[in-house]
Amino acid sequence: MCKKIRLSENHTRSLSSSLTVVEKSLLELENMLIKQRNSCCNVLLKDVDDKTIETNISVIQEAKSFICELAEKYGTSKHRTSLQKAINAKRVRIWEILSETLSRNMKGFGTFPQKYAEEYDSDISKLIEITNRIKQ
Repeated sequence: MCKKIRLSENHTRSLSSSLTVVEKSLLELENMLIKQRNSCCNVLLKDVDDKTIETNISVIQEAKSFICELAEKYGTSKHRTSLQKAINAKRVRIWEILSETLSRNMKGFGTFPQKYAEEYDSDISKLIEITNRIKQ
């Protein structure tokens, strides 16, 4: 695909955003299909046969390749991500989620059992402390 098409700045920016989001989704799906990992809070059910997985990985690679061609053809910009800022943003989001999970902040879910509150908050606080050690 050698042809270059120049769209308006607004259209190029919109296409660039769409391609970025689609590419990220494809990368996440590809990673999930290749690694097929379980964790303590998530179990991935392998309810798709190996042939389908192989086909999907191939299609994802084709789509990623075509996204590169479209990006060049329409002159979209590359989204630059600072690893430092990404780490910091994830740390902040983790802190927000865990802070909202403390017993005193869970009023919308009913009264938290007082007999468990101290131990529960201690456990959540320990997880906050551990995740706060992630460096940027």
